[in-house]
Amino acid sequence: MTQTNAIHPNTIFIVDDDEAVRKSLSRSLQHHGYSVESFESGGVFLEALEAEQYGCILLDIAMPGLSGFEVQSELANRSCLIPIIFMTGHGDVPTSVRAIRNGAIEFLEKPYSMDVLFERIDEALRMEALRRAGDQANAEVLEQFETLTKREKEVMASLVSGHADKSNKEVAQIIGISHRTVEEYRSRIFQKMDAASITHLVAKAKICGLNGYQ
Repeated sequence: MTQTNAIHPNTIFIVDDDEAVRKSLSRSLQHHGYSVESFESGGVFLEALEAEQYGCILLDIAMPGLSGFEVQSELANRSCLIPIIFMTGHGDVPTSVRAIRNGAIEFLEKPYSMDVLFERIDEALRMEALRRAGDQANAEVLEQFETLTKREKEVMASLVSGHADKSNKEVAQIIGISHRTVEEYRSRIFQKMDAASITHLVAKAKICGLNGYQ
């Protein structure tokens, strides 16, 4: 592996067995302001990749050892969603279709335009930023949910069941407690979940997998 920069939240990972390609591409990307790491094989890349890394993968297809498609498959097995841009000197329609169907965002044949590559990388990084924002938001919702007591989770499940804004009396009948107690639980649930409305609470319940709390 040639590490051309320290780990950066948005790192461009170059995976290509051609050293000249790795060096040339690394220089161009760094000059353009990207943080770059390069790897001579898919196996070395997979060993070095950490779970919390983000960015974009520039992946060759035909390499000794693991092919680009095998690397793509292993990343999918790891639930790694880092965007992939395939680069190859041996492209054809079936190969490009396979790459895109398996989740790559682009398939570029060598030699490719650097301007086009920069555009695709920027697009990939925008996708990563949106995904990370979503992951963070979901994590916050799950943290909020874990602050609820078991009974509060039960009341919340009843509140959002059927996506209807049930009255406190209806929830009380379902759970078997007084409607005044439900009022207290409801107030605490909305406060802890930072929910502005029942619709907002339903959306957060979906993130928590709350399809009828047991």
